[in-house]
Amino acid sequence: MIEAIFFDIDGTLVSFTTHRVPASAATAIKACQARGIKVFICTGRPGVLVQDFTLPQYGGLVFDGIVAQNGAYCAAGNGEVFFKNSIDRRDIAALIKFLANNEPFPVSVMTENAVYINYLDERVLALAQTLGVAVPRVFPLEQIDREVMQVNIYGGPDLEEKVMREVFGNCDSSRWHPHFADVTPRGNDKATGIDKMLSYYGIDLSATMAFGDGANDIPMLRHVHTGVAMGNSDDLNVFRAAKYIAPHIDEDGIARFLDSFFLHL
Repeated sequence: MIEAIFFDIDGTLVSFTTHRVPASAATAIKACQARGIKVFICTGRPGVLVQDFTLPQYGGLVFDGIVAQNGAYCAAGNGEVFFKNSIDRRDIAALIKFLANNEPFPVSVMTENAVYINYLDERVLALAQTLGVAVPRVFPLEQIDREVMQVNIYGGPDLEEKVMREVFGNCDSSRWHPHFADVTPRGNDKATGIDKMLSYYGIDLSATMAFGDGANDIPMLRHVHTGVAMGNSDDLNVFRAAKYIAPHIDEDGIARFLDSFFLHL
């Protein structure tokens, strides 16, 4: 019996085309809630910023909690933040030194309350347009005096590999976009955040389902009992990590899968 369902946002719950939750998905999720199933967001987006827009309302839905910043930030539906994890300050200092001594590239950092970036270029603007969100605030990274929960590298895999090797000795990276990588505290991913949320609500892992489409969703899809990859994913590893594959998000993928899955229960 499924008691909890976790949804990635971009490309899973929210369409890259419309920047909205498909009406069919909202209806299907509400039907799950009517069965007593709790629903959660599990995203790489910033915690507080997502919370402002998704808790309690997003696409007409009311969520029971949010796992944000790839598991580094967890909040219940009542707004209580019960778990936070930040990047080692030595890694942030190493990043600032690296940026000063190498050819510049856009880097954004997420604190608990905001997202900052060293500068904007066409990659940053294009990604914001793809996601339908505002661009981060330009701000000197060396002046940020708050804990950093996630760093975002704008660049390809070669740049990501170099930065991870030379800068982030206490972090891991994951990629869900060809020009963008998430950097998070080592050992902290969406699966970690899911465990924190399940512990908070007293739900067993065997009663969980999750939907995702990107590489940062792989730990989540492998960890839950029923992992579902969205058919619009372009990553074979995402499909391999999941137990099922749902149709494309813009082809009523979530609704069609949930309706079929629960039809047989």
